[in-house]
Amino acid sequence: MTDVLLTSEAFVKQVTSISDNIAGKYIQPAIREAQEFGLRYILGSALTERLKEMVASGTTGDADNVAYLDLLQRCQYYLAYAAVVEVAQKTSFKVANFGIVKTTDENAQTATQDEVAKVRYYYQAKADGHALDIQRWLLENRAAFPELDACACGRIAANLKSAASSGLWLGGARGKRGGGPCR
Repeated sequence: MTDVLLTSEAFVKQVTSISDNIAGKYIQPAIREAQEFGLRYILGSALTERLKEMVASGTTGDADNVAYLDLLQRCQYYLAYAAVVEVAQKTSFKVANFGIVKTTDENAQTATQDEVAKVRYYYQAKADGHALDIQRWLLENRAAFPELDACACGRIAANLKSAASSGLWLGGARGKRGGGPCR
């Protein structure tokens, strides 16, 4: 399948505080990463692929697809903020032939790594809030999406206990592992 993005570069620039001058070569990969490595974990692969198919075919506006269009619209802010998390790092440092570099200009000061981390944290918190809203809405409207099976709904419900992004697992009783057919 062709590469289908569920949001646009223009939308990301419109709703966030990033510069209109940021090149598409930074934004489009960031959107792709937000979509494939963020949104896919929120919606599940089947529902993400269904949205991509509908966008590619232009059928999101069909009368039968009202729930999918609503979901797609709800995902826009998550994708925008998650993309900016990626863009913040990509534009701060560049990989060049002689290593990782940061560019300087006489009219601008580059941010420190700590400042970049704070900006990324700000946008990640916004993306996490939108992810929580999407997941709650999905569970409330699960009947409209045949792609959401019991396993996908179980994973979404489990994630609602902690919507914050972290490299650490933050939940559950120590030494206890959930059973069941979906792992």
